[in-house]
Amino acid sequence: SSEPSSQPSSQPSLSPSKSAQPSSEPSLNPSFSTNPTSEPSSEPSSQPSSEPSSEPSSEPSSEPSSEPSSEPSSQPSSEPSSEPSSQPSSQPSLMPSISAQPSSEPSLEPSISSQPSSQPSSEPSSQPSSEPSSEPSSQPSSEPSSQPSSEPSSEPSSEPSSEPSSEPSSEPSYQPSVSTMPSCSPSSTPTEAPSKPTGVNLFYPIWVKGNEGCRNDGDEPDYMAINPTDWLSSSMSACCKKFFGGYLYESCLGRYPPDHDDCNVMLYYPDWEGSNKGCVDDGKEPYYMLSNHQYFLSNTREECCKKFYEWDLYTCTGTLPDLTHGEYYPDWSGGSSNPTCLNDNKMPTYMLNNQVWYLSKTLRKCCERHFFWDINKCMGDEAVGSDKWYVKYSANTCVQDCVGASPCGGIAESWDEVFSDKKTCCEKKLWWDNRCRTRSG
Repeated sequence: SSEPSSQPSSQPSLSPSKSAQPSSEPSLNPSFSTNPTSEPSSEPSSQPSSEPSSEPSSEPSSEPSSEPSSEPSSQPSSEPSSEPSSQPSSQPSLMPSISAQPSSEPSLEPSISSQPSSQPSSEPSSQPSSEPSSEPSSQPSSEPSSQPSSEPSSEPSSEPSSEPSSEPSSEPSYQPSVSTMPSCSPSSTPTEAPSKPTGVNLFYPIWVKGNEGCRNDGDEPDYMAINPTDWLSSSMSACCKKFFGGYLYESCLGRYPPDHDDCNVMLYYPDWEGSNKGCVDDGKEPYYMLSNHQYFLSNTREECCKKFYEWDLYTCTGTLPDLTHGEYYPDWSGGSSNPTCLNDNKMPTYMLNNQVWYLSKTLRKCCERHFFWDINKCMGDEAVGSDKWYVKYSANTCVQDCVGASPCGGIAESWDEVFSDKKTCCEKKLWWDNRCRTRSG
């Protein structure tokens, strides 16, 4: 017909016509081909398809898409893009590329591996790490570091270094090593303070003709050591008197002087059978002490006193500690009828051990604390009154607190109430006696 139909046919034409030009408007219901055209269109469509093609194109597009794909491709491209992306991907690639050469610049934000690499790097890094590793390496480095660490290790190494350090350490080791063998070379300078010998050495006779004498260097023969009461003495004089009496005695005393301060001419023992007030060194100790001299005899008085008279140490040693609370102490020897405080530095040890209570800086303080019931007698000639007034009932008057002629009535006792003048004293204490103010004491 000369005019087109108002409605399309329900079925396509078996022999469709071929127009020289495409229609100005697209078909409302376009046909769907089951096979693609043998040639692609010369220009792409203005809108992309809603679903991608099942197979990629043989040649990539000349321009990138405005939005990246939501999922990465399963295979990398044969050639990388000519320009890198402005932002890195939020997730790393599952199959990263391996470059033949490292990048010229390091990454600004390098990735941090949770596990170290299976093989170490062939060369160490040019700069050390800012923080050391939490655990040491299983094998030591082949060469030591050029600079020592700023802080020493918390635990020493299990094996010493093959070569010692060129300079000694400024502080000694807290746990020094103990050598099973002595050093091959002695020290260049011996110590100025040698260690003191331990134990107590008794004197024994030396029979060398022309050099007879007694020594206490601990080198006595065994037969002497096992019979100390027969051969050994606690003093040089006792040894010389016992074995070299007569004309050899004087030469014996000066033949072998003690080698050093600890080899004493006399040894000290507790004087239990004498005055029992300390340790003596007269060489008259009992035999049982001589046979057990390591226990009963001491090189110094202080050692003996600490061992046997610790309860009265200062009396035994004849020394005094610092008297921080004064030198006056109560003397109980006179009993309550003769109260006395002394400052002769002969106070017993128990008072020295409790200076706060027993010692005082002045005589009055000592008398007031320890003999308060009779301070005046304790003070003696040093008693000084207050010049105030107190009642003296035996004289029916008030007298002054002082020593001397009337109106002094002697030093007031601690319990006497004192007043500033006689009138007040009489009014308070003898108010019924009008003659109190005129009567002398």
